[in-house]
Amino acid sequence: MKNLSITAILIAFTLFACKPKTNPVDEVKSVRFKFTELGRETQFRITCDKFDYYFPEGKVKNFIQKASVDSVMLLLTDMKRTDDGFQPDVRGKIYINHPNNAVDTLCVGVKVLTYKSATYETPQSLLALIQK
Repeated sequence: MKNLSITAILIAFTLFACKPKTNPVDEVKSVRFKFTELGRETQFRITCDKFDYYFPEGKVKNFIQKASVDSVMLLLTDMKRTDDGFQPDVRGKIYINHPNNAVDTLCVGVKVLTYKSATYETPQSLLALIQK
């Protein structure tokens, strides 16, 4: 009986120790979209740092349920990188909030978006989700 309980403790310890550790920065607590009408045209390109200035009354959508957050993150991890030199004409921002209070910001245009200093093609399914 004593050997059985020691074996069970060793198995439990091994399973816990072998559990893959996730980087806290990779974990996502919530996602917030701030956006204006994606088809809205202006006479000049809106940069990421000027988005809040030109669109202070933007609409906001919050995703806090794990299933919703995971759906958004799945869309973002499948993005296709583009190196054609385009910068987005920003019509929205996505704020990815992590448990350690770090926040990643994506600047979203209709054709391309920027994330962590890289440019990606904007997934149409992401635009549909934002406007839904």
